[in-house]
Amino acid sequence: MLRLDPDLGAAVGDDRRELALRSCVAEVLDIPRGEWQIDGLEQVQNGFGLLVLSGILCRRVVQSERYGAELVGPGDLLRPWDRIGEWSTIPTESSWTAIEPARVAVLDEEFARRAAPFPEIGVTLVRRGLLRSRYLAILVAIINQRRIETRLDMLFWHLADRFGQVRGEWVHVPVPLTHSLLGELVAARRPSVTTALSKLQDRGLVSRDREGWRLNGSIPPEYHALRGNGAADGLAAPLH
Repeated sequence: MLRLDPDLGAAVGDDRRELALRSCVAEVLDIPRGEWQIDGLEQVQNGFGLLVLSGILCRRVVQSERYGAELVGPGDLLRPWDRIGEWSTIPTESSWTAIEPARVAVLDEEFARRAAPFPEIGVTLVRRGLLRSRYLAILVAIINQRRIETRLDMLFWHLADRFGQVRGEWVHVPVPLTHSLLGELVAARRPSVTTALSKLQDRGLVSRDREGWRLNGSIPPEYHALRGNGAADGLAAPLH
């Protein structure tokens, strides 16, 4: 695991690193593109969960006829079997889709025992879970913007912070997002998203390519403020 995700053991001292490398092994699952059924993962429930190593997954939440969504990718810690729908006063359902083929490590109870002599690894996994909650907080702040055009512009830069690659004077976000999925991410109807995207493209701020999206403009001031708040919590990360 520490070779697949070097940051996971970055805090482990040099004198224990080799032992940690040998001890912290885990099964890896390959998830093909498409709907992901999480059945059969009961053995993981007493462990840390699933750690995304590569690919992009989408979690959708349905309440009545309304959809919400979040994207998770490399470094994110998941526990998809933990649901609140059974006891929540607001009934919801959730589902998972692999937007891109993904690989996840199974950090089950056995892994937890093997990693126990290295508490730095457990602390890092807790941090990963907290970072995901902060990413969700940023997404909520984006959704609260009045104009859909602004929401989309901010969302693209948020995804750029997480998954983007700097290419000279522009940033590539290699995530194949459809108009429908973008609508779920920014809480808007698909026709409204299509109209807002056309405006952003007319202004030369975003364009679509075969692998995802290309950002040609500058970071919107609204997102600058969010990044500043995130940096205070150790959230904002440099683009790749």
